[in-house]
Amino acid sequence: MRKIISCRRALATMLLAMLTMSATMASGQPRYVILITIDGLRAEMIDDPLMPSPFLKMMSRDGLRIARVEGIPPAATYPSHTTLVTGEVPARHRVFYNRPFLWNKDTARISYWYADSIAVPTIWQRAHEAGMTTASLFWPVSTGSPYIDYNVPEFWSLDYSCDQMEYIKPSCTPLGILDELERNACGKLDTITYQAGSMQRDGRTAAMANYLMNHYQPRLMTIHLITTDYSQHDLGTQSERLLQDVASADHAVGTIIENLRLTHRLDSTVVIVTGDHGFCDYHQTLSPNVWLTQAQLLSERPGGEWKACFYAGGNTSFLYLRNAADTKTLRRIRKMLDKLPDDVRCLFRIVEKDELTAKGADPAVALALEPVVGVAVTNNRTGDVVASQRGGTHGFISGQDATTLIAYGPGIEPKRQDSIRQTDIAPWIIEILKIEN
Repeated sequence: MRKIISCRRALATMLLAMLTMSATMASGQPRYVILITIDGLRAEMIDDPLMPSPFLKMMSRDGLRIARVEGIPPAATYPSHTTLVTGEVPARHRVFYNRPFLWNKDTARISYWYADSIAVPTIWQRAHEAGMTTASLFWPVSTGSPYIDYNVPEFWSLDYSCDQMEYIKPSCTPLGILDELERNACGKLDTITYQAGSMQRDGRTAAMANYLMNHYQPRLMTIHLITTDYSQHDLGTQSERLLQDVASADHAVGTIIENLRLTHRLDSTVVIVTGDHGFCDYHQTLSPNVWLTQAQLLSERPGGEWKACFYAGGNTSFLYLRNAADTKTLRRIRKMLDKLPDDVRCLFRIVEKDELTAKGADPAVALALEPVVGVAVTNNRTGDVVASQRGGTHGFISGQDATTLIAYGPGIEPKRQDSIRQTDIAPWIIEILKIEN
């Protein structure tokens, strides 16, 4: 990791130069970094004058704005958040999807929760080893990290009837920190006050962040705001509910900015707001596993006999072979795809192994199917291959669902840049914090 980051130092230094630092700490040299993700953040949420995002608009106007952040394959919450804290693609950090592919076993209730899933060092580790205090709130793949001093991870019980907030308390660091936050910052958290997809969640997360900043002064804090993801999945990118959720996320960011001003840390804190991915609307679904079950290459239910399986780890279907050397089955699948009628074949493109390797996807994938915008892929094994359905999706290979970025804080002048890669952000944060390689 350190060698890779060192190789990227020139790009990180170029980004850092945009900050045009003042000469002394008193006049505004950064000491703290707060990295905030708004799940499913699209550039339109900031740029569209009809979007209720005054704080994000202010930060974009007065700070550094990267119009487009090019994601990793697939652009999905868990692998993207892991890239944000490592600077690496999935092939290196080893968090490939939200839920791991378990070789034809049921993955519906399993996720990459634990930090030891990450195969490379993180910015939490780099900061911690440099003697800096770290904090994190509801960040994916952070459970059990020994490098986060104050950690309330994204984690939940497979028993959905249980009190989820009580369930995660033993996994928080230090033990008792979530009780402390409930007493002093956000009030009691339960299925009503902190429901996933609820606007109350963003505000309470901001209150927790402010308490941690005020009482423990973490040099690095990572925060995951999730509400905007839910409305876009359910209703797409143009709903009234999304407007409400954007306002909620914007208010949470504004609350954090205001707290920095009131506690006189605004001139020493860089706040970076970005997304894990964007979103695209869809009106059809494509279920390529139906072809495999019809050809008796895949069981109709997980756990049965199989030779091949497509896995929708985002809005791309990744093909796994039970035997990686089974070229006969792979040729058979290619012939099936070639013989599809034009009105189905036009719904996707085949992503070959060399492109997947170049972009950092799971090396075990034989090929992938990336749908056109307007189509979402599923893991369904029976039913119609193509069906009518509406909503929002993400997880493309080609970047149709790119996110955006704002940096705001000491010495940052109003600047705009067209694009960076998501892998550039972690090395940049290490540069801001002046952590030596």
